[in-house]
Amino acid sequence: MVVFGLNEVSNLRIMATTFKDGDPSFAGALGGIALGLKSYHIFELKSEIPAETWAGEMAFEELQTEDELIEEICETMRQVRGD
Repeated sequence: MVVFGLNEVSNLRIMATTFKDGDPSFAGALGGIALGLKSYHIFELKSEIPAETWAGEMAFEELQTEDELIEEICETMRQVRGD
């Protein structure tokens, strides 16, 4: 499993696809090498993280990120995983 914290949707899609199916550009070391790893964004895992840990480590980041972007990030990750 891979967990990302990056909030740039296009980069997330490329990176998650690379860990799942291999480098789509065939330019890197994982070109054509499918690792089959599922990728998640830290926002998707909020319910799995103790509230006090989330508050101390992620609450500010969550407040700085618009709800629409959080939903777009989570939807992108679900699409890449095939959920």
